Amino acid sequence: MTPEQSKKLKVGTRVCFNGIQADGGKVMATNANYVTIKWDDGHESHSGHSGMQRVELAKQ
Repeated sequence: MTPEQSKKLKVGTRVCFNGIQADGGKVMATNANYVTIKWDDGHESHSGHSGMQRVELAKQ
């Protein structure tokens, strides 16, 4: 996603990595500079909005 899309994410939004629905996670926090995602495998990542190119919204 683009930085503009990333900045609009809300806590609780489901996302996935590289379009792979099985590689999903949930937005845990967001602010003006970064997004925190807790991935289903237990890993937690903190990414700047410009570093979210490989993250997509999960299909519902």
